[in-house]
Amino acid sequence: MSRQKAVLVGILLILTVGCTAPGLARAPPQAACGICTDALDQAAADQGVTLTRGQSKLVIQVYENTSTRWTATVQLSDGASALRNDSLRRAVVSNVFDRARMVAEPTHVTSHLSGQTLTVSYRDPGAAETHDDTIVFTRFHATEPQSPFVMGGEGTPYPGADTVVLRAPNGYTVTGDYASATGSDAAVRWHGNRTTEHIDRSTRVTFIDDQSPQSDSNDATLMAELNDVWSSMYRTLIAALCMVFIAGILFVYLYRLTQD
Repeated sequence: MSRQKAVLVGILLILTVGCTAPGLARAPPQAACGICTDALDQAAADQGVTLTRGQSKLVIQVYENTSTRWTATVQLSDGASALRNDSLRRAVVSNVFDRARMVAEPTHVTSHLSGQTLTVSYRDPGAAETHDDTIVFTRFHATEPQSPFVMGGEGTPYPGADTVVLRAPNGYTVTGDYASATGSDAAVRWHGNRTTEHIDRSTRVTFIDDQSPQSDSNDATLMAELNDVWSSMYRTLIAALCMVFIAGILFVYLYRLTQD
């Protein structure tokens, strides 16, 4: 096979894989509660501490201004005493956030140990958005890979904890049904075995203001979906421009080969 043909075959293989394997383009799964996963064990081990985790729970409180407070609690049957050292505990928690793949973007992190229970609390200001009198929690919604390179797919969320609870803001009510979750007017709950139970990739949890009965959760969801569409179109345009640019470079390269 000539050099030119080999290059062309390589290009075709790359484009074929890129355009037909969207599942491969997704990032690895992301935990709702990174502190509740084995990332905590590994981070502690880096500090010379051996931990044994028991039951864990993550509570996410959404507020009317769309800010969120995430509180993770992990029962420790072994190694808890070492985490009474404030500086060591902070180093372990920081290490967890550095290594774990999480849906949240933590800020204002605090932690404390009470008995055998480790509690880590943090805020995530970008986890929800508002549409009129409706608030939509979007952190569990994962985008799909984008054409033409089938790139940029976010990892599928999973609980990480034994229980994940998402609470509505005061004065708001949960609306809609959410796959793999149980719900009430005040909260949505996911129960799993930490790693194998995934949260549906299309999950957007909607809260309606109790004082505005005319609000339509479908309208809020539609607005959130439209935002995703615009974002998807933008990423697709950028990817297409990159493809054109690379194709141009390859064309010039192949042209020069034919002149040799």
